[in-house]
Amino acid sequence: MKQLYAPAPLLIAFALLWALIAPGAAIGQASTFHKTTLQDQPFPGPAFHTVTIKTLVDPKGEVARHTHPGLEIGYVISGQARLIVTGQAPRPLSKGDSFAVPRDTVHELDNVGPGPLTVLSTYVVDAGKPVASPAQ
Repeated sequence: MKQLYAPAPLLIAFALLWALIAPGAAIGQASTFHKTTLQDQPFPGPAFHTVTIKTLVDPKGEVARHTHPGLEIGYVISGQARLIVTGQAPRPLSKGDSFAVPRDTVHELDNVGPGPLTVLSTYVVDAGKPVASPAQ
């Protein structure tokens, strides 16, 4: 007699896989930005580390509201952006512009241009903490 149902382990594996991918698929949200860590150095001193990251933001994408446990200094390599920092007016940015975001300040970056946005950022953050955390 043919088996008409999948074995329990296969069903469990499928359910777990679906639970991981379905929420994004159901609402059509794919990652809109991609980060590449270029350097991570224990500097200055043991209490901090300095990280350089290249961020590519897809057209119409965003880096949602977040904070850093230290300073971010950024430079727009290509594209057009809108930087929104809590307590400041939104700031347009384009190729060649730079910006700084103070420690623990909520901010977001939106790609407002027709193509990809590429930003190079250096962070001087507390050692042992993630470089970025979603805003509360």
